[in-house]
Amino acid sequence: MAKNKKGLKERLKYLKPMLMNIIEPFKIIIKDPLGRIGAVILSIIVLIAIFAPVLATHNPNIMNERIEGSVIPFDEDGNWSNYQIIGEKPLNEVAVGLEYELAVADGGFIYEREIDGDWIEYDLGQDLDFLAAAVYQDFKLVGGEAGLILFQNEDGNWEQLDTPVDTNINDIYLFSRDSAYAVGDNGTFLSWNGQEWSQIDSGTERNLREISFISPDDGIIVGDRGTIIHYRDDQLEEPSFRAFTDATFRDLLAVSYYNENQAIAVGERATIMVYDGEDWYTDDSGASRSLNGVIHISENEAYAIGLRGTILKYDGENWETIDRITRRDYRGITFAMDRGYIYGVEPYVNELAPPSGDHLFGTTHLGRDIWSQVMYGTRTALMVGIIAALVVNLIGATVGLIAGYYRGNIDNVLMRIVDIMYGLPLEPFAIILVLIFEPSLWIIIMAIGLLTWRTNARIIRSQVLSLVERPFIKAARVAGASDLRIMLIHITPNILPLAFLQLAVAMGYAITAEATLSFLGLGPPQIYSWGTILHSARLSGAWRTAWWWVIPPGLFISVTVVSVFLISRSLEVLTNPRLRGGRDNAPEPEEPKNLLPNEQPNN
Repeated sequence: MAKNKKGLKERLKYLKPMLMNIIEPFKIIIKDPLGRIGAVILSIIVLIAIFAPVLATHNPNIMNERIEGSVIPFDEDGNWSNYQIIGEKPLNEVAVGLEYELAVADGGFIYEREIDGDWIEYDLGQDLDFLAAAVYQDFKLVGGEAGLILFQNEDGNWEQLDTPVDTNINDIYLFSRDSAYAVGDNGTFLSWNGQEWSQIDSGTERNLREISFISPDDGIIVGDRGTIIHYRDDQLEEPSFRAFTDATFRDLLAVSYYNENQAIAVGERATIMVYDGEDWYTDDSGASRSLNGVIHISENEAYAIGLRGTILKYDGENWETIDRITRRDYRGITFAMDRGYIYGVEPYVNELAPPSGDHLFGTTHLGRDIWSQVMYGTRTALMVGIIAALVVNLIGATVGLIAGYYRGNIDNVLMRIVDIMYGLPLEPFAIILVLIFEPSLWIIIMAIGLLTWRTNARIIRSQVLSLVERPFIKAARVAGASDLRIMLIHITPNILPLAFLQLAVAMGYAITAEATLSFLGLGPPQIYSWGTILHSARLSGAWRTAWWWVIPPGLFISVTVVSVFLISRSLEVLTNPRLRGGRDNAPEPEEPKNLLPNEQPNN
C-alpha cells in the first residue's frame, strides 16, 4: 500500500507543471490593466448568456401587439394633425360638442376634455366596453355593453340610467337634454324623453350599428346584413334599392346622413351604399378593406375610413384614396363644430418600434422584441465561440506537436495539408456543408473547426521545433522515454501557454465567423444569434432605417471580440519575452527558477 501511495505521488508530480502553466495565464491577465478590462467585459457577457431567460423582457418569438386609444384631428379644410395617443385602451367613439369632447373606450374607460383642454381619464372599474358617446352642451351620455347607458351629473360623476334592454348599445344620437335615440344589438332602438328610455320596435332582430339624423324627425339606421331603416315622423320605412348586388346584403357599420338627397353608408369589404333621395345604390371606391366610419364635411366632401389606415375622400361623384397617415385599423370618424377626429385604433402589431421603456432595443418588422433576441443571441455566440475555439486548438495543437516533434516526411506532409487548408475560404466551405447537411450551429462549428486550425498548427509546430532541441528533451531520450511520453509529459506543458493564447484568439475569430455565416443565412433560423438578427434585418429591408435593429447586435459582437482581443494581447507577454519591459502596462517578469521551465524529471 505504501508503495502504491508513493507511486501516485510520483505521478502527480508530472501534473504540477501542467497545472502551473494553466494557472499562469490567469495571473498574467489579472496583472495587465487591459487584460483585466477584457476579463471583466467577457465575464459580463458570460453572465448575460447564463441569465438570458431572466434578462429577456419578452418572448423573442412572440409578435407583440400595441393597444392604445388614439385620435388624428383634422379640420374642415382637410388639414390633418399628428397622431395623438390619449389613453391605453382602444377608443370606440368620439363625440364633439360645442364646449366638450367625449371619448369612450374598451374596459370601462371614458375620456373627456373641454375645448383646447387636456384629456381627463375616467376609469369606472366596469368590466364592460363603452361603445357609444354623445354630448350636447354640458350634457353627456355614454352607452356600452349589456344595455348600459350613463350620464354625467353636476358633480362630474357618472350615473347609470335605467334601460328596458340588456343588449349592447352601439350608438347614441343626442339632440338635447330631452331628446336622444340609441341603437344596439338584436334590433334595439331606444328613445329618450328627458326622464326615461323607451323602446321602439325596429322590426328587425339584426344588430343595428349606427344612427344618423338630419332633424329630430328624420334619421337613418344601418346594421348587419345590409339593414337600412328610415325613421321619419315616428314611422319606420323600408329603403328602396336601384338594384340588388352582393354588396346590398353585407354588414353596414356606419352611416352619414347629410340632407334629404344625400346619405352614405359603409361596411364590410369596402361596401359603400349611397342614397340620392329616392333610392340606395352601390358605389365603387376601388378599396378592398372594410370601412368602419363615414362622415360628411360638406355636400361635396365626405371621408370614409377603415382597416390598415384606409382613408377615402368623396367629392360628390367619385372616391379617392388619400395617403395613409398610419397603417393601423381605424374604428370610426366624427366631425362637428368645424373639427373632427379619426379615432380608434384596433390592437396592432408593434412593428419597427424604436427603443422605449417597453422595448429597450425596439422591435422588428414583426413586432418581436430585439432586446430579448440579443440576450438569447449571447448564448449562441459564446457557445459557438468556446466550442469552435476548443476544436481549433485541439486539432491545431495536435498537428503542430506531431509535425514539430517528428519533423522529416511527417512534418512535410502535415505542413502541405496546412497549405491546402489555407487555400480554402471559410464561407464557400460552410455553404457546401450546409448544402450537404442543413443549417445548424454544429455545421458552423464544424466549418470553423475544420478550416481554421491551420494557423494554430504552424505556431505550435514552431514552438515544438525549438523545444525538441533543448537539453531536457535530449536527456529524456537518452533516459529511454518513449515519443508519446516525451510529447505529453515534457513538451505539452511547455506549449500550454501558447495554446491558451491561441485559444483566446480562436474564440474571437469563431464569434466573428459565426456572426458572418449567420448573417449570410447559413445559421439555423429558429435559433437567435447576433448574426441571425442582422440577417433578419437585412431580409426585411428595414436595416437602413431601423438603426435599433442593427446597432445592438453589432455592438455586442464588437464588444465581445474586443474583450477577447484584450485578453489575448495580455497573454502575448507570456509567449513573446521581448514584450517584457517594452510595453508600459506589461506585467513584470518573474525570475525563472530553472533555465528550462517546466522541465520534467527523467526516468
